[in-house]
Formats: sequence, C-alpha cells, structure tokens
Amino acid sequence: MTEIIDRSYNKDTGELEQFTVVAGDGQPSLVKANTKNVLLYDPEDKLPFDGGLYEFMSGDVALVFSEDPETVVAPTGDEYCYIVRVDGRTVETTPNQAEDVLRAVKSAAIDNEIQPLLDVHHKIVKEQVRREVINPLRQTFDEHERIESTESGWLVDDFYLVDWTASMYVKHDNPDEADLIRSGSQVVEADRSYEFVQLRLSREIEPVEVRLGEEFFRLSTREMFFLAKVNWLLDRRHYHPDQPFWKFADKRAAVDWDTGEPEEGGEPDLSGFNL
Repeated sequence: MTEIIDRSYNKDTGELEQFTVVAGDGQPSLVKANTKNVLLYDPEDKLPFDGGLYEFMSGDVALVFSEDPETVVAPTGDEYCYIVRVDGRTVETTPNQAEDVLRAVKSAAIDNEIQPLLDVHHKIVKEQVRREVINPLRQTFDEHERIESTESGWLVDDFYLVDWTASMYVKHDNPDEADLIRSGSQVVEADRSYEFVQLRLSREIEPVEVRLGEEFFRLSTREMFFLAKVNWLLDRRHYHPDQPFWKFADKRAAVDWDTGEPEEGGEPDLSGFNL
C-alpha cells in the first residue's frame, strides 16, 4: 500500500508539480506529477477508482467511460500503445500518441469529459489505415515473407517502413521514434523524419472491396495507397530503375544489395553505409 505525502504546487498556476510516494517498505520517493504518475498514484484523490489506475497502466484492464457513444480504452502488449473503441470501431494508437491518450483518459476519469478521447479516435480514423483490415491482407502478397507487420506499420526487407498513415520511411527514420540532437549543452528530442521516397497519386483510385472472413470491407484511398507503396517497395528496382541508387540504399535491407533479390539467410552487410 502506498501513501502520498508532501504535495508541491506551482505558486502561480496552483497546479500540482510533484509529490512524495511512500511505498509499503516505508521508503519515500519524489515523483513528478506528469500525466502517467497522476493516473498511477492519484495523488489528489480525484480518480473514481481506488488506488489510481495501476491495473490499467500495467496492462490488465480496460476502461469504459461512456455508453453513448460507447467509449472504451484498453492497454495492449506495448506500454506505449492503446486501443480506443468508439461506437464499435476500434483503432490502435502509435507510441507517439501515448501522451495524448493518457491526457484524454485523465480528462474522462476526473472531469467526466470524453471529448478528448473522441478527438484521438477521430484523428486516427481520419489519418490512418485500419490495421484490422490491412494486416490480414499481408498474406495476399506473393512475397509476404519479406513483409513484417510492426507497431508502426509494415516493414519491407527489414529496412523500408510504410507507416499507418501510408507514408514511407527507412526504419531508422521512423517518425514515431524521437530523434535526439544536441542543443548547446543539452540533448533534446526533435522530429527530423523525412519520407524516403515520395509517391503521388496520378489518377483517381477505384474503390476496392475485400472479404475478410464473413465480412466485406471497402478500402479507403489511403488504404489502397498503403498497399500500393508496399507493392512498389517489393519491386522497387523495376518501378524506379536507378541501379546505383538501390545498390547504395539496399546495403541495410535484407536483400542482396547488388541484385536486389532476397537474401538466403544471414544479416545484411552494414559496412560503408551512411545516410
């Protein structure tokens, strides 16, 4: 059982800044009052749950905040990803949306305000493909073994990432992961992600309907573009026949960098590659 003591507030705003947690062994620790810690410890006893949201934060329970519209938030196997369901439509957040989700959970739990959760859900629906529709389609590609489904999108040849917004990056330039740069005497986070290759639509895409089990789904333009980019990457040397470029880029991909063909086991040669 933990006890909260010595709460410190900002003298100008009145907001809680930090507090001391005394654990069951009697050892105190000073904790910042960030969103995650407020949900974990409930230092001001505002949450309508005994002992804070430890079970939710540890990945054991889902939270139901509203029945009209039905609004549910649940943890996943990844501590930085969550499932948000509104009116029966389920989406999964990416790691860089974790703070938005926790702030929305805090608003829903303490202020009974679910609009921030609805906003998170709407943003994902608007800007991302549906993973529950896209992921089963991986097996329809002839060379599906070259594609890995990750938390950020589909990874082709262990190097080229098509993320859930249908943007294309190399693995080490994943926009969901912070870039660390030096600013004076400090190291700070920055977003220096750039699309590896920018492809544009040259014509209207005809809607396509797919069947998954007993259900039919009509693919959105973004979902079609996602699949098209993956197909382009699988046969990239055909669609963009610049052999010196690919011999350079593919040195970090799981293919023979000289031929572009999938490797027969072993790790790619990383020597001499620099972006």
